[in-house]
Amino acid sequence: MFEIFGVSSQALFGQLLIGLINGSFYALLSLGLAVIFGMLNIINFTHGRPVHAGRLRAIFLLQYAELGYWWALIIAPLVVGATGIVIERLFLRWLYQLDHLYGLLLTSALP
Repeated sequence: MFEIFGVSSQALFGQLLIGLINGSFYALLSLGLAVIFGMLNIINFTHGRPVHAGRLRAIFLLQYAELGYWWALIIAPLVVGATGIVIERLFLRWLYQLDHLYGLLLTSALP
């Protein structure tokens, strides 16, 4: 093993790997936001909410509706997708011509 500026090679390569992982995460996040803003012209920082809603619906289907795992895995994303379509048709389509701040406020306020 070798040292650079008093830092061992294991620590250096570990930090480089963490930096690459974080940089890749930030690149994917910014690309996702750029694609959504480019397609919808709406700023949306609430991508985690539909994912969380799908997880909760899958848990409900598994535990309380007593459906199987694969049925819950198929039904939950369809329900979340339908909810997203309803939100877009009822609320977001009216904000396309307005300032981008209105879209950010609306998507932050929706569950």
